[in-house]
Amino acid sequence: MRNTLIGNGVIIQHGGADYYNANIIRRAINNVRSGCFPSHLYPKECADFVTALAKEHNAALNGDYDRYVFTTYDKASLKDFKSRYDRKHKHSPEEIGFEDYFLLFELIHNKLGVKNPERFEHSVVLRRMFLDSVFNQGKIETINERFSDGFVKWLENNDYIFTTNYDSNLDVVTRLPVHHLHGSFNTLSEIYDPNSFRNQLKDDLLDGEEVDLNYPHLYSTCLVSYVGDLKSFSMTQSSLANIGMKKFVKGYQDSPDIRNQIDEWDESNVLVKRLKEAIRLKSERPELQHSEQYPHKELNDISGALEIIGLSPNNDGHLFTQILENENITEIVFNYFSHQEEADAKRLFGSKNISTRDVREFWLDVDNK
Repeated sequence: MRNTLIGNGVIIQHGGADYYNANIIRRAINNVRSGCFPSHLYPKECADFVTALAKEHNAALNGDYDRYVFTTYDKASLKDFKSRYDRKHKHSPEEIGFEDYFLLFELIHNKLGVKNPERFEHSVVLRRMFLDSVFNQGKIETINERFSDGFVKWLENNDYIFTTNYDSNLDVVTRLPVHHLHGSFNTLSEIYDPNSFRNQLKDDLLDGEEVDLNYPHLYSTCLVSYVGDLKSFSMTQSSLANIGMKKFVKGYQDSPDIRNQIDEWDESNVLVKRLKEAIRLKSERPELQHSEQYPHKELNDISGALEIIGLSPNNDGHLFTQILENENITEIVFNYFSHQEEADAKRLFGSKNISTRDVREFWLDVDNK
């Protein structure tokens, strides 16, 4: 089998500087400053918020926030964060990775003791501002017009196409199933899908919020996080919830004792009340289940060669772990941008049969076919 994993480098190759991190940050701020943004979906204060987060960047590098990290993955993320920046340099807002802003967000909210629902609401609007900038008024969805015929043919020769990108350019040109591991602008998140299992419950979990169909990408499944563990959790959450719900329902239907226990659960706790309602609802409508919107399981199904293009070996470790654990992947072809990436890829995939090549050679090869 031939398989490929595509990252943002492919978008930059064909879409240019608009999709560099610095320009994504700059565009997000400028959109707000110029009034070119949906103010009913994220407020103008988001731009000031990004500036404020950037001011804490050096403090985080210098250890001022070390005491405000509590989980193992946050500690690992902060250590990695410190390793990627020069602490002697004062970084401007556009020099900070847009996903790193979400780590700074967590650190500052931990320090200030901000809890939910305010914390969740703040993260939602920050996410929307950055996603809107990546979407770039829909221009990102037209990049496929610049793909060469050779690249399209190369894509079509793969059995599986995976991508960490949110756009649908690969889907459009190949008309093949493309597995969007981190979500897609074109897929409505289960949170906002009126037909989803969670939205069949009596409580209005969206608190009256309605989806503005002029901006569907801001309600999409796109994962934005500063750490792979959180992306991995989001990718597997629905499948785990379905497994758990299936066990609850089986017990509820098969065991009178379990049924009585669940029926007697105290509904003063909102979460317990929702779980009880969900169990009863699925007992009556067994077809209901949480939509598994992130096709991570397919990474376990592939075999043969996997070629990686447009990804750094130092990001998305949760995906590389899956790849390494799949014994049926016998060969890795890694296209690197720098010699440091090449060395890092060889070290990362050392347990596999790995070959590397300069990504510029890849583009010369496929574009001239």
